[in-house]
Amino acid sequence: MHISELDTPALLLDLDVMERNIARMADYCRKSNIGLRPHIKTHKIPAIAQRQIAAGAIGITAAKPSEAVIMAEGGIRDILIAYPIVSSAKAETLASLLAKDVNISVSIDSPEAAKCLAAAAHRAGLTIALLVEIDVGFGRCGVAGPEQAVALAAAISRLPGARFGGLMYYPGHLFVKPPEQDRLIKDVDEKVEAAYAALITAGFEVPVVSGGSSPTALRSTEFTHLTEIRPGMYPLNDRNLVEGGFARTEDCALTVLTTVVSTAVAGRAIVDGGSKTFSSDRHLTGDGRGFGLILGDPDALFYNLSEEHGHLDIQESAASYKVGQTVRVVPNHVCTTINMHDAIYAVRGDQVKDIWQVAARGCVR
Repeated sequence: MHISELDTPALLLDLDVMERNIARMADYCRKSNIGLRPHIKTHKIPAIAQRQIAAGAIGITAAKPSEAVIMAEGGIRDILIAYPIVSSAKAETLASLLAKDVNISVSIDSPEAAKCLAAAAHRAGLTIALLVEIDVGFGRCGVAGPEQAVALAAAISRLPGARFGGLMYYPGHLFVKPPEQDRLIKDVDEKVEAAYAALITAGFEVPVVSGGSSPTALRSTEFTHLTEIRPGMYPLNDRNLVEGGFARTEDCALTVLTTVVSTAVAGRAIVDGGSKTFSSDRHLTGDGRGFGLILGDPDALFYNLSEEHGHLDIQESAASYKVGQTVRVVPNHVCTTINMHDAIYAVRGDQVKDIWQVAARGCVR
């Protein structure tokens, strides 16, 4: 099938670009002796996760147990849940995966989460590895400092059905230009070092230190004690990563194919993709304007979204926009864009080679 035969809006995934991105990150981690545990929240597709594993990833990361179920059904056997689990239903789901010989670990930041997960594992006659999450400056989840990390590790060790599995952190506040990361990397490293040293002094082994993000992935060797990283967006990339300086436009494997449906208003073009196609995620880098990058026309501004309408300002554009023509857009945020769609069209050039269901779409529990 040629992409011109597709109804729009449609997600196109360039296999050549994705495979190059996957190979590049796997090669970096291999040479750096750092485990690669990609977060599947970006693509939510077992076929892509399998390609990441085949290239050298040691396992995957998921946010929700329902995502883990989909990935396990797709053949993935090593999954970190990087999300605090505090409900018995979710804990039972993870225990059921453990019982099926899926290696499950979970990051937590409270005794309540530890007790919840340990109880479910213990009822199943199993033991679950729990990583203590520390806050390194992002201010979302994670215990406050070394003393709290030691106290939570000790609490885990006292629970039947649980064992202390290591440290986890997420430097989400490092989504800044690479030169601005230097000071922040040092600060993150000091916080991790303090927690690590306190745990060792308290008699704990720390077999895993799980960190990383897409903006910091290729600087992972600058973090001490790091044993694995969890970047999610690197196979596909998006506009925020490009204009943040973490990827190039040619590294963006996913685009949204849209059709111009109106040019009735002077200086404007309307495409058939709005907030229900792209999500309303902001442009976090660069000049902060717009909702996507129009391929081949940097002078067009994707300035607004209605639910089903994408609003383009083409007053500064030299291109000619006509009703019925197709336009490809690199979205601001690839993760939320994919979660708006049931399927992705995997392409080489202009030919559709496969259709992948977004199997874990809507898995929010």
